[in-house]
Amino acid sequence: MNLHNLMQSAAMLATMTALLAVIGFILAGRDGLLITAVFVFAFLMFGRRASKSWMLMAIGAVKLRPDQAPAIHAILAELSRRAGLDRVPDVYLMDAEQMLGFSTGTSQDDAAVVLSGPLVQGLNARELAGVLAHEVSHIASGDLAVMGLADMITRMTRTLSMIGLILIVFNIPLSSTAGGYIPWGALLLLMMAPLLSFLLQMGLSRVREFEADHGAVDICGDPEALAVALEKLEIQGRSLLQHAYFPHRPGTEPSLLRSHPVTQERVSRILRQSPAMGPLPIELIGEQHGYPREWSRPFGLPIRWLLRWWR
Repeated sequence: MNLHNLMQSAAMLATMTALLAVIGFILAGRDGLLITAVFVFAFLMFGRRASKSWMLMAIGAVKLRPDQAPAIHAILAELSRRAGLDRVPDVYLMDAEQMLGFSTGTSQDDAAVVLSGPLVQGLNARELAGVLAHEVSHIASGDLAVMGLADMITRMTRTLSMIGLILIVFNIPLSSTAGGYIPWGALLLLMMAPLLSFLLQMGLSRVREFEADHGAVDICGDPEALAVALEKLEIQGRSLLQHAYFPHRPGTEPSLLRSHPVTQERVSRILRQSPAMGPLPIELIGEQHGYPREWSRPFGLPIRWLLRWWR
């Protein structure tokens, strides 16, 4: 892993943790710190595994057996071997209208890669191998645990801040009539903490995405295919309304609010990189990758907001 990116990731995660600890201390002093630590530990031990299962069920993700899509499994097995994984991740196919792909789980031991129908249908085997390499790189570098922890810290910060604000607001009339002290500094921090934690989480996500791109190029040995796949995802993600009413260049959203870096910057970095390994064997990356026949039509995700909430 790039040392600069590692230091960036550690600094942002430490800052998020410190912010959560401060909120816990504001609410209940030392007891608040202890309670917060207990909740963090409990979530890390039990919560992520359960939430992964619930999320997969909620989005209607179906596990793909090797006999349903042998080429996809063969590509994933080779990428996992190159990345040094002890276990090949499970593959799930989900119901969606857009090209989507992500990894989920708590660690390498229960990791899974989720792909949408349009993603698998819209990419050839070389491009799909690049996307799978990106997700395998996330798994191999421990991003499932890192981003899961960051997401949990952001949620706890938001929840505790809301509780603190409610308590302070209800106590302001009493403090005013009794001539008591109103903790304006704490009030301001409780208001800003959720946003600060969210911005740090987005920054951490962007750093990890760059690292995953770098690792993907190394293990798939085909930077051009990954670059083309990312460009296809960017183009397909732009809706008709965006083209009609917001004809700006894609990726011009405020960078602080993006969970992924601007696609053009990612592509530029990818194409400048020299892969550490050669391309995948030609028998794995032919044009046909064995798309499952029983999932041959596009679907619409009934609870599309869930993915945004989860990710």
